[in-house]
Amino acid sequence: MSFLQLRVSRCAATIMALAISLAPFTTALAQQKQGRESAQAPSITSTLSSILSLGSNVLTPAARTVQSDPYYQFRNQRYTNEGLISERDEIALGNQLHVEIAKKYRMTNEGQTRANAIGQRVARASQRANIPYRFHVVQSNDINAFSIPGGHIYITSGLMRLANDDELASVLSHEVGHVVARHSLKTLQASQFLNGIADLLGSIAGIAGDDAGQLGTAAARIVASGVLATHNREEEREADFLGVRAMPRAGFKSDGMITMFQKLLRISETNHDLLGSLFNDHPDVEERILNTRYEVNRMNNQTRTRGRR
Repeated sequence: MSFLQLRVSRCAATIMALAISLAPFTTALAQQKQGRESAQAPSITSTLSSILSLGSNVLTPAARTVQSDPYYQFRNQRYTNEGLISERDEIALGNQLHVEIAKKYRMTNEGQTRANAIGQRVARASQRANIPYRFHVVQSNDINAFSIPGGHIYITSGLMRLANDDELASVLSHEVGHVVARHSLKTLQASQFLNGIADLLGSIAGIAGDDAGQLGTAAARIVASGVLATHNREEEREADFLGVRAMPRAGFKSDGMITMFQKLLRISETNHDLLGSLFNDHPDVEERILNTRYEVNRMNNQTRTRGRR
């Protein structure tokens, strides 16, 4: 039995005992002379209602505490490939998907050194630092970024020009968060794209012959479908949470995520067409600013508390 269940059980027992002790009192009142208004005698029902109402009010602060934390469901999560393809196969699939993405988008070396330097720092500070990460710059004026299984992360040159280093770190750390939580893998599984892929991935030595051709065809279909850029709102919140938590560990100011969202908000109000999948099915930007401020304040308070010990 949990602590909360135990408290509720004890509360219920107390209420029942109090109700029983009130029974003789209500019976005596009922026998008073008929001229007295019956409304003056408290009933067991009304007494129980009052007590239960009080209990509800007592429990409300705890419920409010949970509701006030926008990331409570993501805390203390463990992330693994359990129930999905193996990590080795995920990396192999990611490499094949990258081949197809490179055919679809124009890659550029402009800003590549900067993107990789910042990206590697946030990746090593993440909860999944063991896999190889690759950061790629896509030549485009759009403001966008996305990731795929196995650690390949893409950011547009338009976003690179918009963001300072802390803000760029927030975007890349958010995308690393998607990789940590295996969001794209879970999407592929739900869409049944993973069916049969594990059989095509071959041995550790690599893939050859017809299997390689079939895997390439499957990867091309996945990229063409656009499913890799699709995340639901809870996944976006989780990536925000994982991203902002990793930033100070990587040596970046976590406020950079807030100022990045503020820039995106201004662009959405003036030239929304520049925004890519960063806004598709994402939580409201103002909500994300509030959530991030909450987490930044929480981290700062934890740091101050540790400093006083």
